[in-house]
Amino acid sequence: MKEHNSKKRYLGEFYTPFAFAKKSLEFIDKAVNIEELKSGKYRIWDMACGKGNLEFYLDKSVYKYLYMSTIDNEDIEYCKTKFKNACIFQYDYLNDDIELKEKIFNYKKIPNKLKSDLENKELNWLIFINPPYATSQVAGTNSKSKKNVSYSLIRNIMHENKLGEASRELSAQFMFRINKEFVKGKNIYLAIFSKTNYIKSNNNEKFREDICNYKFVNGFVFSSSNFESTSKTTPFPVSFIIWKISKEYNIKKENIALPVFDNNCNEIGKKNFKVVDRNKLLNKWIKRVRNSYTFVPLSSAIKVKTSGKDIRDKICDGFIGSLMSCGSDLQKQNLTAIFSAPQSSAGSFSITKDNFEKAMIIHAVRRITKVDWLNGSDQFVIPKGDFEELSEEFKLDCIVWSLFSNSNQTVSMNNIFYKNKYYKI
Repeated sequence: MKEHNSKKRYLGEFYTPFAFAKKSLEFIDKAVNIEELKSGKYRIWDMACGKGNLEFYLDKSVYKYLYMSTIDNEDIEYCKTKFKNACIFQYDYLNDDIELKEKIFNYKKIPNKLKSDLENKELNWLIFINPPYATSQVAGTNSKSKKNVSYSLIRNIMHENKLGEASRELSAQFMFRINKEFVKGKNIYLAIFSKTNYIKSNNNEKFREDICNYKFVNGFVFSSSNFESTSKTTPFPVSFIIWKISKEYNIKKENIALPVFDNNCNEIGKKNFKVVDRNKLLNKWIKRVRNSYTFVPLSSAIKVKTSGKDIRDKICDGFIGSLMSCGSDLQKQNLTAIFSAPQSSAGSFSITKDNFEKAMIIHAVRRITKVDWLNGSDQFVIPKGDFEELSEEFKLDCIVWSLFSNSNQTVSMNNIFYKNKYYKI
């Protein structure tokens, strides 16, 4: 792989497929009539323009109202040859013109023309963007990981605002600055290609509450396999959504229904991306029991965990086993298993006679569900109604299925030495 392409893949920068860039303009025309863009009532800014694939099918009469910027000088020089009359400039949107003060923005690097337009409160804006998708990894990853990929001044500000794991996502950083820069504007539309994490991820709830001042307009979803250099074996949903931005809106109130397109831009179905309250996630169904007694911790069915920073070796009164249930989205279903002793994971909890049926239901439901590229970011949620309303047949089916599942890692062992003591499992 060429160094330039390798860097872009590392950062999650993938050029938008032309077919979907063209399709997105059809949706923009429905939200903001193309004639309005031609009239000069709007300004358009793509802060991560790359080679300009998004703008390729734009009418040339719009170029004089178009701003294109990116961090890569090679891309800038290329775009200058293709988009005459557009204002094209090198700019690091996550670091340039940012101060770690209350004001945040101190425009010194942007062109004077853009600065003047940003100060003009009568102008409408269309932010048209496909930002990088990369997410930096947490501590403990190896040297080849993306551990440092998301470091930026915007990330520092997001940390100060306690926005959690969203600050590790480059696309969320773009969205954060866009919000701060435009939320008080007149008619502001954000037309964005992105992963769906900001809509559905459990860890992005505060980001949704504080930053996603969005009203859903329209959009569509398609598979990441359409992008060059992305995995064809583990694709994920990429959404193109047009949002109207204003302080009076919030994404949590929106019903986001998107047409699903195949690789040829043909509609093949519909998909709902409604935001799920974290208190309704399936892992909240069981109240965790306080663990007080030391017992042998396991990292697999028969392997005792004796090293590492996070060793969870406590059990509670009436301990029957341990259920590993990490994460809430469907793509985490493989991180679901039953063990005979404490399982060394933050997503595990003790099974007792009081929560046994619920634990078996969670295990079975998480494991049986068929996962594909489109539903991988969906969330497992608590069943509607009371537990008693679930049929006894359903409960027993989940118990029996769990007992014979290959993710039932329960074992019987004797004379297991741990912390100067022998244990029997």
